[in-house]
Amino acid sequence: MRLSEPARGYADIIGAGAFPVTTVSGDQIAQQIAPETVNSRTSIILPTYNEGGNVAPLIDKIYHTMNGHHPATVTPEVVVVDDNSPDGTARTCESLRAKYPSLKIVVRTDARGLASAVRRGISESSRDTVVVMDADLSHDCHVISKLVKAVLSDTTDIAVASRYVRGGRMVAPLPSKAGSRALNLFIRTILGIPVHDLTGGFFAVRKRHLESLDTNGIFTGYGDYCFALLYEGFKKGLRLCEYPFEYYPRRAGSSKTNFFRAGFSYGLRALRLRTGLV
Repeated sequence: MRLSEPARGYADIIGAGAFPVTTVSGDQIAQQIAPETVNSRTSIILPTYNEGGNVAPLIDKIYHTMNGHHPATVTPEVVVVDDNSPDGTARTCESLRAKYPSLKIVVRTDARGLASAVRRGISESSRDTVVVMDADLSHDCHVISKLVKAVLSDTTDIAVASRYVRGGRMVAPLPSKAGSRALNLFIRTILGIPVHDLTGGFFAVRKRHLESLDTNGIFTGYGDYCFALLYEGFKKGLRLCEYPFEYYPRRAGSSKTNFFRAGFSYGLRALRLRTGLV
């Protein structure tokens, strides 16, 4: 199940073992796949809570980027899963429905949490490929089509946008960057999986690949679901690749993540995953 070797000078095989992970460049991502095909196959999942200042410009940017800044006959599906945000995030999204008919809004009043919101979004999506990304404008919309083309080209099963491979970076204060890198290195070491960015939460996967995994066990907690998904997929033999992207701070609102609390819970879950005590 080794990924096909791309042209020399454009990729690095990282890690070792039966299922290596590939770092790919934009020039290698199945450029022959038409934008209309990408759009028709893609559902983009946006879990939200109090993202009223970010979600409208993000949705506009997703559609404009995917449609090539001109009207398109085939558009991607965007699924917003909002945990009944008091700031009116869902109302903001509803105001865009006439402009974007393929926009779907799900408001949850009986559940909370990032991981379960992602799972709900996947179950509500109607396309065969899903992209999960943050709703705070920290993830680059131009990377979406690259990730989708990678999984549609059948050269990879899960395509991960990565801050920590060649060409990627994280724009943040030094303590945040250092802490994030250290946490990812720790999780990577514990799990023994050759992926550099295990906590970014920006990836594409075909829904049929999720059917072979224990999604009930994976989609729990907060952002730790991301490395749980990659680890369980890796163990099942799914092919992974990392695509570099530039991460920027959120544009509006405040982060829901307390780094020290998240770091402790993420590390504990990594240990539980590795020892089988999930």
